Amino acid sequence: MVEILNPENLKDKLISSSLYIATFESFKDYVIEEVKFFFNTGFSDGKYTFSESYKTDVLSKDKSILRATFLWLRDFGTINDKDIETFYELREYRNKLSHELMELLFDGLPEELPEKFIQLLKLRVKIEKWWILNIEIPTNPDFDAQQEVLEKDITTSSQMFNQIILDMLSEDEDKANFYMNEIKKNFND
Repeated sequence: MVEILNPENLKDKLISSSLYIATFESFKDYVIEEVKFFFNTGFSDGKYTFSESYKTDVLSKDKSILRATFLWLRDFGTINDKDIETFYELREYRNKLSHELMELLFDGLPEELPEKFIQLLKLRVKIEKWWILNIEIPTNPDFDAQQEVLEKDITTSSQMFNQIILDMLSEDEDKANFYMNEIKKNFND
């Protein structure tokens, strides 16, 4: 009970749980939208249009748009059944954090939170890297096809974004303030 009264402890718990929940929701939206926009055919009457293939190739796989999208990705070899199972375990964890947050703030966050967060990031990065290597690079007319790109050489936008967040949450003041100081320095020049 005394732990909850420590402002730093409470802030750390809120930040950790909020970061996991936000990252999970962002990942879920990313997966659905990335695949959906693969089937984009344009813009008409104020909204995007999609090919009929989106319905037949993706949405027909399951009643849940999310599950249908994961099954489509699995069929292309992007992910496997274990990855899908991991996602749904991570969703259960997200639900626990969301629905039991007040209780967890008093009792303490589960010890496995950092491990679950890393699993979530790894799954997103796996999909992002596959997407870059198999969709974005081959369909980019400006890309030099003679240049070989290796998965290990790709840094995804989510990797960069999460690194910025982790740096900003660092207890090292220089690291935590680096981005703000750089922006200030570059806008004051």
